[in-house]
Amino acid sequence: MIQIPYPSTQILDDYFDGIKGELLKRIKAIQSVKTVPIDTKKIRVTKQIKSILDWLEDEKNLKEFILQEPKNIIRTIQIVEKKFKKAKYSKEALHKILYRIFVDYGYEKLNKLKFIQNIGLGSCPYCNRNYIYSVNRKGSVKPEIDHFYPKSLYPYLAISYFNLIPSCPTCNGFGAKEAKDTFYVYPISNPYEIKANDFKFSIAPKSIDYLNVESKKYNFDDFEIDLYGNKENLDVFKLEELYKQHKDMVLELLIKKTYYPKSYISELKSFGFSEDEIYRYIVCNYNKYEDLHKRPLSKLIKDISEELGLV
Repeated sequence: MIQIPYPSTQILDDYFDGIKGELLKRIKAIQSVKTVPIDTKKIRVTKQIKSILDWLEDEKNLKEFILQEPKNIIRTIQIVEKKFKKAKYSKEALHKILYRIFVDYGYEKLNKLKFIQNIGLGSCPYCNRNYIYSVNRKGSVKPEIDHFYPKSLYPYLAISYFNLIPSCPTCNGFGAKEAKDTFYVYPISNPYEIKANDFKFSIAPKSIDYLNVESKKYNFDDFEIDLYGNKENLDVFKLEELYKQHKDMVLELLIKKTYYPKSYISELKSFGFSEDEIYRYIVCNYNKYEDLHKRPLSKLIKDISEELGLV
């Protein structure tokens, strides 16, 4: 529901340079044999598969493939699925071989912590409710990375830069996205392509006096939180249900609306504070859209505070 900052050319070049050696090595190794042992079976490397590996062996082609933007990834899937639609064995064999290359020797060897640190993302772009770091069983900081198009269905995209989405354990885990087919069945929005108002929060009052909040009267029954946006995202990540648990944040904004009248804000401006500084002080949130990823619930707070005319 919030956009991931687009990477610089240098970041993309460094990413490819860090993974190309192992990928090219594995591509050449498989290309030179007739069969590949995978899952106790020997997968035949057909002429059709070799032609694809020939194309990938060209470093320029491989780089273009790994760094292709979201809109081009869609086209790639369409081409691959159409080409192998009638050749079930060829598609199965190709997927297994590409899984070996791009998952086993690509994604599994990726320095995931460094990858996320280079992106500079704070909160989960799917929900903006949680941070993207957790702790593993060894007590080390563990980043969560979701494959926008699942690697089990689209293994050839397992190491593609724009297919790797930093996310929280909830969105990436059971009950939410899991390995859902986001191409054919659940066309959710790719966080790299989300715009500022693609998702929007609003207050749905149940009472005509819901704005009359007193400091000692906390009534959660006077309003609900509405969320508008791509229905697939709302359904897959259970966003509407989850955000109903954050009515306390909205109520806090309602109270601040009472405590900080326009006269108080004008007074702060007279002291030389900028609008952004006043916003951070009163709302405890980032004001610029490009900064919303730095803090959980920032999109909710920004949308509601603007709707209330708080600052």
